[in-house]
Amino acid sequence: MAGGVAGALVFVALAGLGGLLSSRVGNPIPVIVLAVAGAYGGWLLGVIVFGAVRGGGEGEGPK
Repeated sequence: MAGGVAGALVFVALAGLGGLLSSRVGNPIPVIVLAVAGAYGGWLLGVIVFGAVRGGGEGEGPK
């Protein structure tokens, strides 16, 4: 849950930045580029947070 929330926040932040930049330059390309970057960054942060919250068991490993 925490990973999804963190990822969504990153995506919304970068997509919002793209929208703000697009309104200033009059071109939709920044929205597209920053939305894709936000999706990737959000996914990456979500995976990191998920792994940190889940934790790696000390005794886990191949047998």
